[in-house]
Amino acid sequence: MRKTILTLAAGLLLAACAEKAPERGALIEGNVLGFEQNDKYLAILFESSGTSEMEIQNDTLRDGHFSFRLDSLGGDHYSITLVDISDGRFNFLNNGPTLYLEPGTAVRVRGEGKHFECARINNPSREQKLRERFLRMVSEKDRNLRQDADARYDELRNEIRTGKDLTKAQKDSLRALADQADATSSELADKISQQELKALETVEIGRYALDRLHSLALDVSLGKEQNKEAVRRIYERLSDEQKASWRGQEILGYLRSFEKVDIGSPVPDYEFVDLDGKARRLSELQGKWLLLDFWQFGCGPCFKSVPELGEVSREFEDRVTVVSINLDEDATWRKATERHGIFWNNWHDPVGNAGIFRAYGTQAIPTFVLVSPDGVIKSIHVGYRVGNLREMVQPAQ
Repeated sequence: MRKTILTLAAGLLLAACAEKAPERGALIEGNVLGFEQNDKYLAILFESSGTSEMEIQNDTLRDGHFSFRLDSLGGDHYSITLVDISDGRFNFLNNGPTLYLEPGTAVRVRGEGKHFECARINNPSREQKLRERFLRMVSEKDRNLRQDADARYDELRNEIRTGKDLTKAQKDSLRALADQADATSSELADKISQQELKALETVEIGRYALDRLHSLALDVSLGKEQNKEAVRRIYERLSDEQKASWRGQEILGYLRSFEKVDIGSPVPDYEFVDLDGKARRLSELQGKWLLLDFWQFGCGPCFKSVPELGEVSREFEDRVTVVSINLDEDATWRKATERHGIFWNNWHDPVGNAGIFRAYGTQAIPTFVLVSPDGVIKSIHVGYRVGNLREMVQPAQ
């Protein structure tokens, strides 16, 4: 009897000492199976809002355990990524689970390290429950096998990159194995996509399922036309609110076809909007050279190009008009505009990456396009280094 009382008292004491979730935030506790070595792995918590994602906390795994305490919530959703830091570098291992947090909740995450994306989540959030319900309709075995194939590919590519003493024959053999792992990953991705499409035909579509439909629509725009009708059919299942959301608009945009343009093509006269919500077209500016800048918030090279864009806009204003075209959702665009101090033409494509940017044949940002006074594309440059914008506008000098 005394033993029972002591056990009960100990249990009550532990419950009383357990950390409570902040009233306006959340507490996340996690266990990673197979990663019990001390100080070898790091768990990183990312906060996502619209198109922007940033690291907000990290914790070194101790006996496979990590913990995050958020005093307030500001993101649409959160995700956890595991990182190997044993060699002093950040080696990202895999994408972890997506979390939908509500104020005052304590969340438990438990999963196998190498398959952490499929971790079990104890979270009372309704959106979290919708995510788990959707994922139960997709083979966990296939998802794990794909993670294994991706990890194998990364391991082989790293071995090729760091193997200074490898012979050409050894490198060729490793490349062949890496190609095989990549092909396996692609086959599994296609198989998983079909399972997701089938699930999306019937499941209640929450935020996670909407994100998956968005990814499937992006795949259609990149060439997987065989899924186009299924994606369109599922799009019609969305609520009016979901269709009007940034994700919904991009999904519809990805289902549209754009004629590809290149150097020598007329620049597409597409409708954008400015900060006042006014419709704008490039044809309004015809008669001067145009330097188009496709960018997003959170893009490091985009941020680094801002000073030179400002210099070009000021120094060549009589000959060159700079037009920055943002591909984020509206709120993120406005926040980025304020932070970067953009004073030149600052326009926005409401459908982001799913809009006319696709016509330029790249998904990489920043992308800069020089257009002649008669509306012909003269050059396209992907990426940024100091001085390359001045080089691009030389024909206008």
